[in-house]
Amino acid sequence: MYLPLPTPREMAAWDKRSMDDFHLRPELLMENASREAFSQIKSRFSDLSGRTALIFAGSGNNGGDAFALARHLWNSGVKVMTLHSKRLKEYDGATGYHLSVLRKLEIPYAHLSEYNFDFIKDVDIIVDGLLGTGFTGELSQDCVRWIKAINKVGARAYVISLDIPYGINGITGEPSPVAVKADDTVAFEEAKLGLMQPEAREYVGCLSIKKIGIPQKIKEDSPPKHYVLDIDILNRLEMPRRTMHKGEGGHVLVLGGSQALSGAAVLTCLGSLRAGAGLVTLACPADLARHIRCGWPEIMTIPLGEGFHWRREMFSQIKDELTRFDAVVVGPGMGRDDDTRAFFSAYLEDVHPRTLFDADALYFLAGDDSLMNRLSGSSEVVLTPHPGEMSRFFGVSAAQINQDRSRYVQEFSAKYNLNLVLKGASTLIAGVDQHFYISPFATPNLAVGGSGDVLSGIIGSLMAQNMRTLDAASLGVYWHGLAGKDLEKIYPCRGNLAREIADALPGVLARYRGGKHEDKVFFFC
Repeated sequence: MYLPLPTPREMAAWDKRSMDDFHLRPELLMENASREAFSQIKSRFSDLSGRTALIFAGSGNNGGDAFALARHLWNSGVKVMTLHSKRLKEYDGATGYHLSVLRKLEIPYAHLSEYNFDFIKDVDIIVDGLLGTGFTGELSQDCVRWIKAINKVGARAYVISLDIPYGINGITGEPSPVAVKADDTVAFEEAKLGLMQPEAREYVGCLSIKKIGIPQKIKEDSPPKHYVLDIDILNRLEMPRRTMHKGEGGHVLVLGGSQALSGAAVLTCLGSLRAGAGLVTLACPADLARHIRCGWPEIMTIPLGEGFHWRREMFSQIKDELTRFDAVVVGPGMGRDDDTRAFFSAYLEDVHPRTLFDADALYFLAGDDSLMNRLSGSSEVVLTPHPGEMSRFFGVSAAQINQDRSRYVQEFSAKYNLNLVLKGASTLIAGVDQHFYISPFATPNLAVGGSGDVLSGIIGSLMAQNMRTLDAASLGVYWHGLAGKDLEKIYPCRGNLAREIADALPGVLARYRGGKHEDKVFFFC
């Protein structure tokens, strides 16, 4: 449901404790890693005999993985050339051991600086085992040359990266400034944080996670700060009983809509209904409610006041009714004038404990720290900004938010101690548990007006079904992303409507829920 996503430093600490406390030999971990990578390669080729492979082995443990993998390929009839990045006498420890086995088998090898890539015309397999922790800083000219050579030959070959493509930052996912473009990336034990960042997507190819024997106790004793959402989270939704009634699906109240922005509130309601809410009620200005009631019979309405505009006194009409709702979504299409602000302030004086704040509600919250202080520490409240809305909390541009999304999410979480969903490619979720969760999806089909409103409705529905707010946010983000990914099949060049994201929800849940996924393969492959 939540797969660990360690930083390079956290992963190194796991490795060290495996050896120091549990006496697992590094040679064994390298052997396990190489066998898993070999298995992945075999799955891509019907027959390896007679194939050719170019193995790039780095200076650290990843080099040991590559040396061991060269041996497995050689034993399967592959013509192997291994290129190492440092002098033979400089390899020691476990990496030196696997190199010594390679040399005893007389598998061809050469130093990278002495190899002329101009003579390479065709090769079937390229193994990138240059650096498994992810790169930081600026690549040397030699490193840039090696990467360009891999990518040039790799345009006609199958490229597999061990742990992480060379040149990718292990935390931010950014190339430095170039990186290996892999067809497959095999992450050993767990995927590193950088692999899940949108900047890494075009380099990672198909990402799979293969276990190599790190004791589970180590990961439990020293959990990482970040996790990636996994398809198993869909199983948090229980199958409905045949005798269930609508009340068991939860009742969602949406406070939103205005004369020019009624569609946002309707899409939120539609998202809630498609995500299984038994009842959805929209409370909005009276004249707007009459229009919505005519077009959407599935949405119940509470007409507030008169006309199309919000007023503070309207809150008195619903204040005593809040307890009959299981969750409340506030903000979609509400508007931003002073009278609406007054209504919103009145709501915060008697806020429903399970409330999602989105869109225009975030506009008011970002402009007034005294309002945010009323919510701080509320474990069942969640905010769902996009980068533009998030930028108002920090007084920066949306572009600046996108350049360092993780940092801003962490700062927000530390300051306000609230559940947060920062929307966008690889949506980020911060929980009041001070952990951070990343969606594996980055799909253009979600980049359409109203998509965020649908997401708010999904999360609101799950909250109303008595799911813990952090789990509701995580499941909602994953489900929404899965629907967007599924729509790529129908609309590969985009063009889908926001309502079609909502309409796709039941179908994708039926297709993917309960599947067997022993080897975790993510949908951006």
